[in-house]
Amino acid sequence: MTSIQRHFVSVDGRQVHYRIAGTGPALLLIHQSPQNSRMWTAMMQRFADRYTVIAPDTPGFGYSDPLPGNPMTIAEFGAATRQFCEAIGLQRCAVFGMHTGGLIATWLAWADPQRVAALVVDGYAAFTPEESALYGEAYLPPFVPQWDGSHLRWLWSRMREQKYFFPWYDGRAEAAMAIAPQTTEGTREAVMDVLDVGDTYRAGYAAAFRHNDHHWVNELTMPAWMVFRHGDPLLAHMPRLQNLPAHVQLVEEREGIPAMHAKMDGWLAQLLSGEPAFVAKAAAPSAAGWQRRIVATVAGDMALWERAGAGPLQLVLHAPGTRPLSPAQLPAGEGAALLPDLPGHGASCESDCELSAEVVVAALLEALHGHPAVLIQAHGAAAGYVPALVEALGTRVQQVQLHAPWLLDADEQAVLLANLPTTVIDRAGGYLCDVWQWERERHLLWPWLAPGAAARRRVDAPAPAQVHANVVELLRLGPRLHTLLRDATAPGLAARLRALPVPLQTSGDAESDFQGRAAALSA
Repeated sequence: MTSIQRHFVSVDGRQVHYRIAGTGPALLLIHQSPQNSRMWTAMMQRFADRYTVIAPDTPGFGYSDPLPGNPMTIAEFGAATRQFCEAIGLQRCAVFGMHTGGLIATWLAWADPQRVAALVVDGYAAFTPEESALYGEAYLPPFVPQWDGSHLRWLWSRMREQKYFFPWYDGRAEAAMAIAPQTTEGTREAVMDVLDVGDTYRAGYAAAFRHNDHHWVNELTMPAWMVFRHGDPLLAHMPRLQNLPAHVQLVEEREGIPAMHAKMDGWLAQLLSGEPAFVAKAAAPSAAGWQRRIVATVAGDMALWERAGAGPLQLVLHAPGTRPLSPAQLPAGEGAALLPDLPGHGASCESDCELSAEVVVAALLEALHGHPAVLIQAHGAAAGYVPALVEALGTRVQQVQLHAPWLLDADEQAVLLANLPTTVIDRAGGYLCDVWQWERERHLLWPWLAPGAAARRRVDAPAPAQVHANVVELLRLGPRLHTLLRDATAPGLAARLRALPVPLQTSGDAESDFQGRAAALSA
């Protein structure tokens, strides 16, 4: 199986995530809304024996930073895609896009014809002004976390409904689609695509719905296929594309995606036979400031923020089961720093390895790439990784700082693990609500005590946005959450931390320090 590599590239100050596989002439894939480049895994594998297949996450989707400003247009998405091509040195390519991605691909081909050798669009969305006005806000309600988690139940039902009606909110027989309903696993994947980006999910959809000027199709100068598959609601848009030049063909596909790919084989082989193999432009050396990177580790791809600078490297670990930290959450500084997304979290989530402490620590050590001096900061249960890190790094560790560490005895750990949220995905999406309730209540009750008055914490209710951000990470982890927290909260951690041969500091207010254990550790 061909290896698909993942990278970040800096584009006009934004971090853009993309996947790349294979060798040969370049084939650029642009995804639909609200998905990301992960949707192209099978297609990348299929074509990578002949082409260099490149799939970016469009702005605001997957792991790519959004563009500033709102609302956004297809032209703005297209211009951002052209900037991405320039950043990686992609001078010439065939382009394939689906739905929103098809509109972006068409704009790119129209605006930059010297770059695009051939164009394939799977489902061109030729909306009319009347349809744009009709769908508009109804199709794209704001996705705002609610204190009771009801937005998750809505999202689950919404992603299932889109397989029954188009638009999804129109329950009339006239809007019914005769296609297979969403599977439970398919619903989970669609829900996670939206949870990855939150309310930004509306940007791509809205740009497609607002796009009514389709003159770009008629002005294309390269060979192009506009494919309309049976079962795709956009099949009804096929007759709307008229008076096209001879090199722009309308293709009605009755047999589905595999048949479309089979037809593309010969067509692309002919058109790209004289095109040069893609050679990526060497990445510019990292200057002072933050850069997003992906490194290969024993736990799979690990995403991290890295800042070049002098002095000891600050290794900052976010709490397991919570959203990874970003540079904006750290105090301003100029020294060397590393903020990893722990395995299973954030952009490091695309691995199915078991998240034992041994695996997590090994991955972190690989990411450190031999820095001679290290300062370790660990939040929450990440304190559980500190003894092994210090043992492996030896005298390279100059100091350890713990923020609200979880220091449990055996009975407390047993209660914590016994009451973790369910990871069994059910047809109605109830597991989402269970994860939400657990995450919210762990701020209100010590999660390693039996529920009761003694477990109640006298703190403000957590903000829904904070709970939601952590719920997304818990859902990414799924059943691996148990191993992750089991190893990170192993009994006897406090004694091992006290025995560290390096200076140790703790921080956190009294309400976050269970029974004053962190303060006692520091003393």
